[in-house]
Amino acid sequence: MNRTIRIFATSDLITDQRVHRTASSLTKAGYRVILTGRKPSGIKSNNSFPYKVKYIGCLFSKGPLFYFAFNFRIFFSLVFSRFSAVYANDLDTLPGCWFASIFRFKPLVYDSHELFPDIPELIGRPIKRLIWRITERMFIRRAKFVFTVSESVAVELQKRYNVNPIVVRNTAIKREIEAFKDKRPTLIYQGSLNKGRGVEVAIDMMKFLTCYRLVIVGKGDVEIELRQRMLDQKLFDRVEFAGRLEPDDLYRLTCTAWIGLSLEEDMGLNYRYALPNKVFDYIAAQVPVFVSDLPEMRKLVEDYGVGIIANSRDSRMLADQVADFFENKELMESVAKNVQKASVELQWNREEFKLIDPIKNLLN
Repeated sequence: MNRTIRIFATSDLITDQRVHRTASSLTKAGYRVILTGRKPSGIKSNNSFPYKVKYIGCLFSKGPLFYFAFNFRIFFSLVFSRFSAVYANDLDTLPGCWFASIFRFKPLVYDSHELFPDIPELIGRPIKRLIWRITERMFIRRAKFVFTVSESVAVELQKRYNVNPIVVRNTAIKREIEAFKDKRPTLIYQGSLNKGRGVEVAIDMMKFLTCYRLVIVGKGDVEIELRQRMLDQKLFDRVEFAGRLEPDDLYRLTCTAWIGLSLEEDMGLNYRYALPNKVFDYIAAQVPVFVSDLPEMRKLVEDYGVGIIANSRDSRMLADQVADFFENKELMESVAKNVQKASVELQWNREEFKLIDPIKNLLN
């Protein structure tokens, strides 16, 4: 029996930890996994993974032609391959995986990392947004299983398409890496530098936190604007851009921080229902979190007592919250204990069975 699972993603395979966790877990469960993604410029395939990684090169890097070309390549890479199941990460790989699963009579699995038609980049673009909604409606019901990242997203997908998603949260893999807190109070943001992620307000906060340091890890569409914002406010002694880091290096840096930021704006349902990777990464590194007052993040912080919830979008008020938190030693000690406990409970090895068991039942 062929036990090969083909996984596809358009995201950055260097930093997309959910995709790698999925591939690693399925490999550990005894499947032969081939992970395929877009070819990053100047970077060769990484052979250190316990599964095979392939890259698809496209003439186009974004826009409709990129998505068409990438899904066309997905289909033709599967037509002449032997595999047991095809696993689509996010809506932008679903059409090619769907057509291939039909053509080869193989099961399709869909992992919806977000409400793709509701991403900020599509707000104010009703025609493009409608096209993606129609695409998801057309193809999602073919999937034998639909996975997603939070209860709120699962409820919304069920409401829209009459499917029953399985929630697999983006909890982190435990890493045995020793690191020590920075002597200077350090805030950290890690993730994509895109619109609505709250990095702008994080930089603005630093005007009022004179003895503090902010480390920004990641790359994205608004990086140049963010760097200019830092320079315009003369915050180069308080704000540091660390670029994109490998997972172990990122974890080591995160451990040195005093608090981790996830200050997404409420820009539509996608961010409103978000439960980002970085929140679990902070907790895994035993770093308290400072999150937006959005349903899923609020629930996590309240359930586990692992940080504070923003009471405003005003940079001065947010800076005051951070300062008050660090000055309240009793609260800090309580949160530190809760984070340490949560770092044990919120581990990927306690979450991965929600993904592995359905696929095992499907293929066995």
